[in-house]
Amino acid sequence: MSLQLIDAVQNALKEDSELMSMLKLTPSSSSADVVKRFTKGMEPEIIVSKDTVPHICQYVMPGRYATNPLVFEGKFCIDFYGKTAYEAKLLFERSFKILHDRRLTAQGFASYLCVLTYDADFATGIQGVKGYKAIFDVDYLRIN
Repeated sequence: MSLQLIDAVQNALKEDSELMSMLKLTPSSSSADVVKRFTKGMEPEIIVSKDTVPHICQYVMPGRYATNPLVFEGKFCIDFYGKTAYEAKLLFERSFKILHDRRLTAQGFASYLCVLTYDADFATGIQGVKGYKAIFDVDYLRIN
């Protein structure tokens, strides 16, 4: 289920032409180019440096089953990397507009509304790279 959640998050982000432009991508960008800007997981597939940003990592965080066992109360995190703190924050702000108070859908996946629960900058320890983190709550249906 967590992979379906991350797929739905990434699909929602990739559908936004403004965010794709900020990531130096287009709707017709190849999969190889998209992988250089998006990572499904906590650890980037590339070496993050001032030459490889902007970059976004998406991953799930611990959740739990609701009183109704068909509903999972989940969380996902998005880490934004940019050359400046401002660039990372702009990526976050655009993603917030795409995801907050919206439903995520994908083939075989449906969620209730996503709600931002936390956002803040973070130290990357990489010279010339700044980070910003967002955590969203999202309840979704467990489909067997």
